[in-house]
Amino acid sequence: MLIALVIIVFLTTVVCEVGARREWLPYWIIRKILHVVAVGACAVATLEIDRQLLTDIVTIAEILLIVLVASGKLMRDETGRLAWGVVWFPLAFLMLLLFDVDTKIVAFSMAVLAICDASATVAGKLLAKNTYQLTGDSKSLAGNVGFVISFIILYALAGPIIPALDFTGVCCIAVIVASAEAVGSRGLDNITVPISTAFLLGAFVTEPISSSALLLLIVFGAMFALLPRIQKSLTGGGIVAAVLLAVVVAVGSRSVEWLLPLFVFFGSSLLIGRIFPANTIASDAKHQQPRDATQVFANGSVYGFYAVFMWPTEDLLYFLHPQTEVWLLSIMAMATADTWSSEIGQHFKQPTYDLLRWQKVPPGLSGGVSIAGTLAGLAGAAFLVGCCFWLLPHYRFEFSLKIILFGFLGMLLDSLLGSLLQAKYLDSATNRLSDTPSGNGELVRGYSWVTNDLINFLAILIGVTVFSYLMLF
Repeated sequence: MLIALVIIVFLTTVVCEVGARREWLPYWIIRKILHVVAVGACAVATLEIDRQLLTDIVTIAEILLIVLVASGKLMRDETGRLAWGVVWFPLAFLMLLLFDVDTKIVAFSMAVLAICDASATVAGKLLAKNTYQLTGDSKSLAGNVGFVISFIILYALAGPIIPALDFTGVCCIAVIVASAEAVGSRGLDNITVPISTAFLLGAFVTEPISSSALLLLIVFGAMFALLPRIQKSLTGGGIVAAVLLAVVVAVGSRSVEWLLPLFVFFGSSLLIGRIFPANTIASDAKHQQPRDATQVFANGSVYGFYAVFMWPTEDLLYFLHPQTEVWLLSIMAMATADTWSSEIGQHFKQPTYDLLRWQKVPPGLSGGVSIAGTLAGLAGAAFLVGCCFWLLPHYRFEFSLKIILFGFLGMLLDSLLGSLLQAKYLDSATNRLSDTPSGNGELVRGYSWVTNDLINFLAILIGVTVFSYLMLF
C-alpha cells in the first residue's frame, strides 16, 4: 500500500507540473487535483500504514517540501506566490500523528481537507457572484456552503469509522470548520481545517459534549459578531477569529467560565482605548485600527492552547497549587498589561525610553517604556485579576499577587523583545523613528518581518513558559 500511494502521488505531481506549464487546464483546477490526491493519500495511509513508520515518512517529506518550496522548484499558487500550502498540510498531518489523536479521526480530518476544501474552491469559482476577505485570500458564501454540505455528506459516508454524532452536532462542527477554513489565508487553511476537525471530533469522544451546547456557542458567537460596537472594533477576520477562539476555550476547558478573562481583556482594552486615545504616529500601523485575526490570535492563541491541553489530574499537589488556572490568568494578565501600557503610555506622551538601550524614543515606539505606561500595565494586570480571581480553585491571596507580577513582567518582556527584534524605521525627512515603514523610511533596527503581533505572541509564549517553570520550585 505504501509503495502504491507513493507512486500515485508522484505521478500526479509530475502530471500536474507538466499540465500547469502547458496550460492543459485552468491553473486552479490542476492545483486542486493535486491537492485532493496528495491529501487523500494521507487519509488512506493513516488507516493502512504503521503509525510510527508513517510519522517518520511524513517528517522526511515535510523537510523535503520546505526545501523545494523555498527554492521555488514547485508550482506556485494562482497569485505567483510560493505555494506554502503544500508545506502546511503535511505539517498539520504530522501534528495529528504526534499528538496521539485517534487514527480514524486523523484519517477523517485529512479527508475533510482533501474533499471539503476542494469543494469550497469549486463552489466558489463556479457559483460565487461576490467574494469577501477575512485575512487576505478571497472567500465566498457559496464556497462556505459547499464546504458545509460536503462535510455533512462525507461524515455520512464515513459514519462506520468515526464517532457517532447527531445531525445537530455534525452541522455545528461543519460550520465551525468552515469558519476555520474561511479565516485561513496563504495556505494556512491546510492547517486550520484538519486541526479543528480533529479537535472537535476528539472532544466528543474523550469527554462527550452536548450538541446543544455547541449550537448555543455558535448562536452567541453570531450575536456577538452582529453587535455594532464589535463590528467597529474588530475586522471581519477578527470577529471570526474571536468566535473560533471562544469555541476552542469553551470546548477545551469544558466550561464557559474561562471565556471571562478573554472578555475582560478585550472589553477593558476597548474601553481604555476610547477613554485614552493615542496621540502618536510612532506606533505600529495597526494601532487605532479594528483588531484583525492576526492580532486576536497573537494575544489569544497561547491561552487557547493552555485551555485545551494543560489541565492536570486532580491530586494533592494540584489542590495545593492549581497551576493551570494560574497559567491561564497569567497569560491574559500579560496581554492586558501590555495593551493598557501601550494605550495609556501613548495618550500621555511622557518621556519614553528604550528598555534595552535606555535611549529616549518617541512615545508609542515598540520597546519604549514610560512611567504612565508602566503603571498602567501594572493596573491592567491587577484589573484582570480583580475580575477573574474567583476562577481559581482553593484561592489564596498569594495567587493573585503572583499573577499580577507575572502579568507585569510579561509586559516588560514584550518591551524588551520589541526593542531587540521588532523593525524600526528612520524617516530621513523628519529624522524620527517609527514602527511603520514610510516612503522615506529606512530600516535601522530589528528585522523587517518582525511585527508587533509577532512580538506579542512571543512575549506571551516565552513568558508563560518561563513562569510555568519557575512555579515548579
